[in-house]
Amino acid sequence: MGIRFKLLLTFVLGFGLMALVSLNLLQGSLEASYQSIEKRELASHVSRLVQSIESELEHLNSLTRDWAVWSEMYRFVQQPDPAWAQDSLGPQALVTADLSLIMVYDRQGRLVHFNTNPRLNRPAGETPVWLEQQIKPYIALIKDGHAAPTCGLMKAEIGLMLGCWAHIRRSDASGEFSGSVVMGRLLDADLLAKLSKQTRLPFQLEAPAEAKPDMLVWPDFVAASLLGSGEVRSSESPGLYHLALPVQDLLKRDVAQLALSVPRDVHAQGLLVYQQVRRQLLWTALVMACLMAVAVHLLLVRRLRRFTRQLVTLAKTQTWKTRIKVSGADELSTLSGHVNHLLSLIETQVDSLQQLSLTDALTGLTNRRGFDERLALELSNKCRGERKLALLMLDVDHFKLYNDHYGHPAGDAALKLVAQVLQAALRRGGDMAARIGGEEFALLLPETDAEGAQEVVKRLRQHLQQLALPHAASPVAPILSLSVGIALAADESPAALMARADQALYQAKQDGRDRAVLAE
Repeated sequence: MGIRFKLLLTFVLGFGLMALVSLNLLQGSLEASYQSIEKRELASHVSRLVQSIESELEHLNSLTRDWAVWSEMYRFVQQPDPAWAQDSLGPQALVTADLSLIMVYDRQGRLVHFNTNPRLNRPAGETPVWLEQQIKPYIALIKDGHAAPTCGLMKAEIGLMLGCWAHIRRSDASGEFSGSVVMGRLLDADLLAKLSKQTRLPFQLEAPAEAKPDMLVWPDFVAASLLGSGEVRSSESPGLYHLALPVQDLLKRDVAQLALSVPRDVHAQGLLVYQQVRRQLLWTALVMACLMAVAVHLLLVRRLRRFTRQLVTLAKTQTWKTRIKVSGADELSTLSGHVNHLLSLIETQVDSLQQLSLTDALTGLTNRRGFDERLALELSNKCRGERKLALLMLDVDHFKLYNDHYGHPAGDAALKLVAQVLQAALRRGGDMAARIGGEEFALLLPETDAEGAQEVVKRLRQHLQQLALPHAASPVAPILSLSVGIALAADESPAALMARADQALYQAKQDGRDRAVLAE
């Protein structure tokens, strides 16, 4: 069975399976997407409803705060004036301000004034303060000297009302408050109709109810507010969402629920879109399978053979600089680009490994292996001509005491700084600094005589003095210092030259350290 037939069979089966899987995934995705859209729309509806009620609360709160800093109100609490109360806080004033009740308390929590809107039907035989008894739990909260003024819902026998209270103060807010004022506005049919018109939502205010088993609970569906936590309960019927938002009073008790039903227009539109997409996907899959079967040989098989030949050649020669060449601008050419990128990475990594094998990991200087190779090369060049070559062996004075005193991390940091000083002291591109041991370094200076080597040592000492890295444990100097052995190359082996430089370094240490000694 040839590759053409296999690919044709694979494409037919693959596209058929893809169509089935895609349709199932599409159906689930569309269902989830449209449900998410519906939930966002529902959240927008509920938020708009909550915001309209909060707007009424904010208006009532603003009115309450304005009356609380009324100078006449402040004087009235201290010296009640029935005539002023009748004119300013009487039934007609409540009708004008669209209030259902007003109560004024002095600082000791005694009722100074009480009045209700004449539109409220007062039960027969009730005392003048009949409504105060119905909202007694909220009055206790208001009388609590530690409670902050606030707004919210209050439940009474006559119905649910918006309520706010504030401390009575002077108009300039100076001094202590002299009492509290409470205002309420009944959520009657007129106010509910007004809110329904503003939000364009046909909602109802119902008694609180427990969640039914067939209802979904959406916590934090809308932002928490004065009305409650924002939890919404939902259920579905054909073409409708039924929502119930529990609302809480000032005492954080569920006192009612806002109920509304919203059509599922988005879901119905989603079903139509799914049917259209299903037909288009099936036709597209069929056409694509035919086109792929025709194009397999021209666009794939022939080019794959050329690709294979180049890979085989590369595997045999192992020349990482070689690059794969594939004509066209499609997935196969992209694959060749990735292969070429991989080849370039291999080439770079091979070069990097070679470089890392010659570099000290801590200081970034040339390591012992790189130093030995360079030293052998320089001595070989010297033998072929009358060239000068200076070798400096350097050792950090009393570095073990430094590690013992400051710790090994500080010792590593000091070695890095010494490496920077060595690099800074070199002026020519051919000069080389290397770390050949723990605290032992070397400088290789081509075309340098004794005077030039001493000049480099002078620059080293200047840089170290400017660095002034403290070395409290050193008996030589209060700062980090170096001992240096200098050897000028003769016709000798690398080992012999290093031995003479080491001997000069040993002599520098014997002479008291922090100095340079030139080998004979």
